[in-house]
Amino acid sequence: MTVSVWDSAGHLVGKFQPCCQFCQMIHDVGAGCVKACEALAAKVIEENRPMWEISSSGCCILGTPIEHRHRMLGCVIACYLPKELLTGEPLARLCSRVGLDLQASASLIQGVCRHSSDQVEEFLHILTWLLNKEQAVMTAQGELASLSANLANTYEELGLLYAISGSMNVNCLPRDFLRNVCVGILAVTNITAAAGVIQPRRPGKDGKEEIVVVGPPQLHAEQVRRIMKEHLNPLLASGQEAVIDNNFAAAPGDEVRITNLLAVPLATEKAPIGVLIAMNKREGDFDSVDLKLIKSISAQTAVFLEYSWLYADMKDLLMGVLHALTASIDAKDPYTCGHSRRVAAISRRLAEAAGLPPERVQRIYLAGLLHDIGKIGVPESVLRKPGKLTEEEWKLIRGHPSTAAKILSGIGQLDDVVPSILTHHERPDGKGYPCGLSADELPLEGKIIGLADCLDSMTSDRTYRPAMSLKDAVTELRRVSGTQVDKKLVDLLLSMDLKEILTESPGKEDIRDLLAHMDEKSR
Repeated sequence: MTVSVWDSAGHLVGKFQPCCQFCQMIHDVGAGCVKACEALAAKVIEENRPMWEISSSGCCILGTPIEHRHRMLGCVIACYLPKELLTGEPLARLCSRVGLDLQASASLIQGVCRHSSDQVEEFLHILTWLLNKEQAVMTAQGELASLSANLANTYEELGLLYAISGSMNVNCLPRDFLRNVCVGILAVTNITAAAGVIQPRRPGKDGKEEIVVVGPPQLHAEQVRRIMKEHLNPLLASGQEAVIDNNFAAAPGDEVRITNLLAVPLATEKAPIGVLIAMNKREGDFDSVDLKLIKSISAQTAVFLEYSWLYADMKDLLMGVLHALTASIDAKDPYTCGHSRRVAAISRRLAEAAGLPPERVQRIYLAGLLHDIGKIGVPESVLRKPGKLTEEEWKLIRGHPSTAAKILSGIGQLDDVVPSILTHHERPDGKGYPCGLSADELPLEGKIIGLADCLDSMTSDRTYRPAMSLKDAVTELRRVSGTQVDKKLVDLLLSMDLKEILTESPGKEDIRDLLAHMDEKSR
């Protein structure tokens, strides 16, 4: 069918485009197709209802109005030549009337026009239904576009809140977190500057408050500190939940002129711990919408800061406990002082050489650091005994891996290092302790720590013997390879620079690495 669109004044919209070559020929010879469609369009628009008619040339013409919210926009007209006109005598008369060659026309209409005049009523219903459906879709799209525009800012704000919550990581420093928050506020609220102020964690001990500023380079922390002291602190101290000042009086000499600002406390249930400040809105004043957003952000920020402080306190406490624990073990056996750190360092180098992924290397390092913690349950007299141990004393020594496992079993973040500690004295030949496991039953981590433990023990002074030379230690490792320690690991270790490994001096980073691992497990 040939379809055309007409506006509310009855004028054709666009160009009249016949649907096939035969209709185009009829249109080109001036058969009055456009005038017939125009006439029906005028009736449809005037009467505001779907209708159809047969034109003087025999074409079926149907039309339906286009309305939107009870306003007439125009109409759609469709027309077609019924197939009854395109055969025999009717076709000859049509060609004669409009001056077309009958034989040429007959060849053009093959398979083109397939509808009869009896279907015009049905087609009118279809046209009306299609138009209504398309209008409904377009209306929905228009409303959706409007809704999308209205929600654009809300979406950005929700995205910022989501990003803030997603970046709440215990390893993120409060200052870095607050800077990210200020950058996000700048992107969403159409302001030129934002600042965050964090009070000292321990007033009187941690110095002055921390101030983070994001905006023009000329806006310094000192200017923000002065704004806090002269304008915001008195208001917030009086219990105000927020400060909105759209006529801010800037101090003379300020490098960056502040014209308006919005400040919200970063408050916990206990007390305010800081302030979040938005400054210099580009268009208009700060309003309730801005206030609601900044309040939501400040609530999340305050939660992070509070938990960050709590975590820092717990970390300090745990640091002290670990130092006290390692010191107590060293105090029991001065000959093994530093042994655990050296075993951890050797284990790490061996695990790296074996091509293990970083997270697995870290677990092995931690297991090496804690592998002898069970000796806290072994009497000093046994640990320091210079001569041969009795069977009962050996039983106490052989129990230290199990004791270590029990000590650490209550720390969920270290569950993955306990098996390595428990098996570091097991042997490939099955003659190790505490369980007598054989080679196939041993985890690689336990084998690595066991080999590192052997190397450091051989090259360190003990109560019952002096340290071996590196050459003798290598000979001994080759002798016990495959029985006491894993053969592949021995070959790998001996391919490395043992002198460099043994002269490494691990420092206090071992405790920090332990805490970092526990942080990761907590997450």
